[in-house]
Amino acid sequence: IPMMGKWVTGDGAPYQYLVESIRRFPDQEKFKRMIAEAGFGNVSYRNLTGGVAALHSGWRL
Repeated sequence: IPMMGKWVTGDGAPYQYLVESIRRFPDQEKFKRMIAEAGFGNVSYRNLTGGVAALHSGWRL
């Protein structure tokens, strides 16, 4: 990603941050548990684009 960002924008540093952020973010199941532990119910997620992104949802009443 940083090489592509540098090619497109001339600056790869912000894209290195993106790579590190993606690496540190919890996987779908762990994030689902974190949401439930925060008090949300009916927590679920749906993978998008083959798991590149995920949409999480939960209810808090």
